[in-house]
Amino acid sequence: MKSSLMALCVATALFAGAASAATVLPVNADPAGQGLNDPTPVAPVGGNPGTTIGEQRRIAYQFAADLWGAVLESDAEIRVQASFAPLQCDTRVVLGSAGAGAIYILNEPGKPPTLFHGALADSLVGFDIQNGAGVDVVSRFNASYGRTNPDGTPCSPGSGWYYGLDGQTPAGLTNFLNVVMHEIAHGLGFSGFGNVRTGAPLAGYPDVYSRLAFDNNSGKGWYEMTDAGRLQALAGNNVVFRGTQVKAELPLILDEKTVVRASGATGGDFEYGTAAFGAAPTAANFAGSVVLVNDGSSLPTQGCAPSPAGAYAGKIALVDRGSCGFEVKAAYAEQAGAIAVVVANNVAGIMAMAETPDVEATVPTVSVSLDDGNAIKAGLPGVSLALATLAGQYAGADKNGFARLYTPSTIQPGSTFSHYDVSTTPNALMEPSITASLKANVMLDLTPALFKDEGWKLNTGTAKIGDCDTGIPVVEEGGLIPGATVAALSNICEIGARNKGAYQSCMDANKERLVAQGVLQGSQAGKMMSCAAKRR
Repeated sequence: MKSSLMALCVATALFAGAASAATVLPVNADPAGQGLNDPTPVAPVGGNPGTTIGEQRRIAYQFAADLWGAVLESDAEIRVQASFAPLQCDTRVVLGSAGAGAIYILNEPGKPPTLFHGALADSLVGFDIQNGAGVDVVSRFNASYGRTNPDGTPCSPGSGWYYGLDGQTPAGLTNFLNVVMHEIAHGLGFSGFGNVRTGAPLAGYPDVYSRLAFDNNSGKGWYEMTDAGRLQALAGNNVVFRGTQVKAELPLILDEKTVVRASGATGGDFEYGTAAFGAAPTAANFAGSVVLVNDGSSLPTQGCAPSPAGAYAGKIALVDRGSCGFEVKAAYAEQAGAIAVVVANNVAGIMAMAETPDVEATVPTVSVSLDDGNAIKAGLPGVSLALATLAGQYAGADKNGFARLYTPSTIQPGSTFSHYDVSTTPNALMEPSITASLKANVMLDLTPALFKDEGWKLNTGTAKIGDCDTGIPVVEEGGLIPGATVAALSNICEIGARNKGAYQSCMDANKERLVAQGVLQGSQAGKMMSCAAKRR
C-alpha cells in the first residue's frame, strides 16, 4: 500500500472536550462512466447488492466510511475523497494510495507545535477548521488492477478486485474493502509526514505519528536524531512505535514470537517474514534438514526453473530471491518434493512475499535476511531448521513489547515507516501488503490503538439500529468492531432490501455469518435481530 501527502499547513491551538460518533462522507471524484461510476453490469457479490462495478465500488467505500465513522468520535464531518486511476503495475503493484487532504499545526501544553492530520485536528479542536471546504482524506485506487495498463501491458493478470463485504475473498482476488479501510486509515493518522529520502521533517515540524517513533539501533526518539540519523534509521529495520495503547493491546492480538531455529553445522535463531500463499508455517509442518536449490539454470539457486523430480524430497528448500515471483520459487521446490521453502533475501532484512497469479504453492514458505541466508548456506549440508517460540515476546514487536514499524534496508517511498512491520503475526491491516487473511469488515487489530495514542477518541458506546440499542460494543480492545459492523450491515441491507421482510432476511443472514465467525455471541445476535425487527 502506498500513502502520499496532499496537504498544506494551517495553524490553530484550541482543544475541545467530548465528541459524538463521527460522520464520514465519501466524495466521488471520478468522471461519469469511469471508476466509481463504471456502468459495467455485474451480479451482487458477498453481501454487496450493487449491480454495476461502479455501484459495488461506491457501496464498499460507503461501508468502509460507515465503519470508520462508527469507531471514531468527531463533531466535524470527515470528508474522504475517492477515485480510480492507473497506478503503478509492473515489477511492483500499487493497489491504492492515500494521504491527508489537509495538515494543521496544533499547540499542546508542554509540547512543540506539531503537525496533525486534518481529520484528527478537527476532532481535537471540536470544529471543521476548513469550514466545509476541501477534503480531509484523498484516496486513489488502481483502475488497471487485473486488467491492462494504459500502454496495453497486462496489470497483474489473473488477479482483480473483490467487492464483497463478507471477508470471504476468493483465491487470486484482492478484497477492495480491506484496501479502502487501509487507505482511509493512512489519511486519518497512520502516516508520518517526513521525507523518507532525506530524513527531514515536513516544513521543519514534528508530526503526531512520528513523535512516537523510536530507533532501537541508535537508542533515540525520532526527533532526537538529525536528518542523517533518521535517514539511517529508515533503512535500519529496527524502528518501533512507542505508543502506550498499542503496547497494551499488542498481547491481545499478536501471536507469541516464533523464529526459525537452526541446528547442526549452523546454529542460531533467525527472524522470518511470511507469505501470502501456502500453508501457515507451524512447528508441525516446518522442520527438517535443508538443501540449497539447484535447478540447473544459469542462476541455479534462484529456483525459477523446474528442478529434477524428487531433488528436495522431504527437505526444506533454501532458495535465493530474484528473477521470478516468490510463489513460483515455492511451487517449483514443492514439485521437486520440498516440504517447506525458505527464501533468502538479496539485501538486509526480511520481506513479506506476495502471491503470483495463476501459480499455486501449498507448502509453508518463509523469508530470511541476506545475512541469515548466508549463515545457513555456510553450514550446508549439515543444517536443520525448525520453528521455536520465544515466550513473552510477540511477532511484530521488539523485546520491550513495542510494535515494529516497516523500515526495510531498501527505502520504499510510500511504504517505509508508515506501516507496521511485515513480521507482524497475524497479519495486520496496516502492513504494507494486503493479504487474504485480513477481514477489515470485523477486525481492525492495532489500528484503533495507534489512533488512540495519537489523540483520537474511540466510540465507547454500543451500536444502534435506528433508535434501538443493540447493546453490542462498537469497538473492543484488540480491534474487534462488532457493533460498527452490525450498524454498517444494517445500512447495506437497507440498500438492497425491497421490503421489511427482505431487510430482516438480509440481517438474519449477516447474523448467522457473524456468529459463525465468532464476532457475535448468542445474546448479542438475538438483540441484533430484535432491533432489526423494529426497523423499517
